[in-house]
Amino acid sequence: MRDALSLQNLRHELGRTWIITVFGLAYVISQITIIMILRPIADAMITLQTTGFSASDYLAVFEVWKASGGLKVYRAHFILDNVHWIWYAGFFTALLCRLFQRHAVSSRYNWVLLLPLATGLLDWFENQLQHVFLSSSDFSTIIDPLPLFSTIASDTKWVLALTYVFLSAVLLVRIIFVRRRKSMN
Repeated sequence: MRDALSLQNLRHELGRTWIITVFGLAYVISQITIIMILRPIADAMITLQTTGFSASDYLAVFEVWKASGGLKVYRAHFILDNVHWIWYAGFFTALLCRLFQRHAVSSRYNWVLLLPLATGLLDWFENQLQHVFLSSSDFSTIIDPLPLFSTIASDTKWVLALTYVFLSAVLLVRIIFVRRRKSMN
């Protein structure tokens, strides 16, 4: 009998088509909606999220957004972004579980299945700091070193996400090549 909390059991249970589909649809819908909401401030937001290491970085951008109305857009995106991490962490965990099962990846690499969850938790932490930054109208809650922590969480999140997205793509392409090879024989 399998241990219910083992990563091996997780591989087996979460790699089901319906789980991948449900989380995948929620992720895509949420991602598209967030992109549409953030369109007016997207470039500045991505720059701030990945290079805003100090309170002065945040204050400069937030003041511009406050004057232009961009701050309302930024606040609005949190309606979805507060739970968005659940959708992508669930989707990529389930997808990796399926791909690991399909390719019979050694159980010693099961720790990789935790990367989407780690990414999601970093995203959650980053969002919590952003809520702190937005909690006062004069931005007095944006104090060093909090922006540094937020940006480190964000940058780490992106590195981990790129890692498991790349791994997923490689494993999916491998399936395609195996199918082509079989159909040619």
